[in-house]
Amino acid sequence: MEVFIGNLPGQATLGDLVGFLQGIELRTDFRFQRGRDRDNRDYHFVVARAATREEGLALIARLNGQLFEGHLVEAREYRRRAIRLGWPGAERRVNRL
Repeated sequence: MEVFIGNLPGQATLGDLVGFLQGIELRTDFRFQRGRDRDNRDYHFVVARAATREEGLALIARLNGQLFEGHLVEAREYRRRAIRLGWPGAERRVNRL
């Protein structure tokens, strides 16, 4: 199971993120992404891989809502985006909330 860990502060360094996520196996193609929210602030997110679904749910329970450098961390099951068919602005998530 893959776990999305988001709303990480944009000013955090890679060392800060690794320290916060210590003991969590990151994907081998790990990248932290930088984006901008509605207030034009930077943020990061990562995707972690859990060996089993139970471990993934435990990881979500451990991280979701935790405070990291003044930001409430969001953790949930990672949902891959659907293939884009050329409709700009269309919702691309496979599993909508």
